[in-house]
Amino acid sequence: MKYSTMKIYSVEVDSNKCQWIMPYVDDEVILNLLTFDCHPKVDTWINTRWYPFNPKEEVRNFFSLGTNGAFAFDEKVYKSDLFTLLEMAGEIIPINFSEQRLYVSNVLVCVNALNENNTEWDLYDDGSKGKIIKYSFYPDRISESSLFKIPETSKSEILTYSGIKDSVDEFKAIYEYNNFTGLIFNEIYSRT
Repeated sequence: MKYSTMKIYSVEVDSNKCQWIMPYVDDEVILNLLTFDCHPKVDTWINTRWYPFNPKEEVRNFFSLGTNGAFAFDEKVYKSDLFTLLEMAGEIIPINFSEQRLYVSNVLVCVNALNENNTEWDLYDDGSKGKIIKYSFYPDRISESSLFKIPETSKSEILTYSGIKDSVDEFKAIYEYNNFTGLIFNEIYSRT
């Protein structure tokens, strides 16, 4: 079943209700380790243990890495039909967290889909572009992958859509169907 309206969402971990996990590494290494900007990391990944930064928060299916450019997920997600879409989007990097195995999703699909002429930007005093206030996309440039990034926000934002494919092939619909927890989908664009 297809949606009647194409929508694009920013995908974020609900960091107010989820555990935020951190690696046991030195401060000078952490920034490089936690920068996810559409470049492969699996060959340079530091295999280290991870710990909960906020251990009293409820354990959900998705975990925050302290950046909106990536997230971790649990074994239940790994064994679900959602895993195919995560794998299609990029690298899946296993990590050791407490007594369980988690996986980091490093989205590598980065498409030139932002219509910059119709996008509204927060401008700095010198006229340079800052944060995007209102997004505009070229619908014919949207990725085949249900999870993707755009160059303008690749370090800080993962995107997904609805209304382009059958719902069984869309990240948000499968996430909701499986009753997974931990993510927030913020609608940033809609087109009928």
